Amino acid sequence: MRLLSLIAVAISLLLLCGHGWSQTGAQSDSSSTITTSPAVSDDPVFASFQPVTKGIKPPKATSAPDPKFPDLPADAEPRGTVVMLIGVNAKGHVAAVRVLRSDEQAFEQTAVATVKKWKFKPAQKDGHPVAVQITVEMKFQR
Repeated sequence: MRLLSLIAVAISLLLLCGHGWSQTGAQSDSSSTITTSPAVSDDPVFASFQPVTKGIKPPKATSAPDPKFPDLPADAEPRGTVVMLIGVNAKGHVAAVRVLRSDEQAFEQTAVATVKKWKFKPAQKDGHPVAVQITVEMKFQR
């Protein structure tokens, strides 16, 4: 009933220099991609989170639980994507989340709740932890 298809979970952190880090998890009906590509945000909450640029080592996910597939309205498409801008503080915790795009509100609520639980090895600049903003894309599919 819950899991109608199996999708390998791939969490990729794409570094600006073109190198990447990935982690494959167990069975799930969703997948996530983390990227350091700067997103444009006029949200004042994100003013204290700098974009990952040259000279900043991006954060690395240390705990990124999979989202649960939400209960959907009967007429809803059984797949969708949620793109979020997240602020990772200097301690590696997700301190801010802003949905940039969502195909279905039920996916949006699940994605935000899940990403708030994620933990990271903080980004670093000159050997010191720094708060940064990164973009996360979660895909859901039944």
